[in-house]
Amino acid sequence: MLSARPASWCAAFLVLLSPAGSIAAAQHMTSSPAPSASPDASQAQASLDRLARARNNLILLRDGRLSVSALTPEELQDVLDLDRMVRSTAGDPPSVRQQCVDDEVRRAGGRPSRLAWEVIRLKCR
Repeated sequence: MLSARPASWCAAFLVLLSPAGSIAAAQHMTSSPAPSASPDASQAQASLDRLARARNNLILLRDGRLSVSALTPEELQDVLDLDRMVRSTAGDPPSVRQQCVDDEVRRAGGRPSRLAWEVIRLKCR
């Protein structure tokens, strides 16, 4: 999960969320070589790559150019974490209903069927 990542990528996260943080800027930032070959640097680079992919996927989902079923469970979880993180910066914690929906979607493997969505809707009133 992205929320468990070190705080070192917070500045990159803010750049990616800013209007100037376009996809091209994100690709430039994440494609630059790591400053050193240490495990921490490569782990930070991997976190930035996942963050950039999650941001791109979130934008594509929002614009309707990508469907949720096209994402892997890991990508979907990253998008959910990023969306939750973006929404939490506004100061509102996720509602009990939203937490319930997130938990049920996770239990359903990240891709609930239509019937499962109806059950989740009824269960998380």
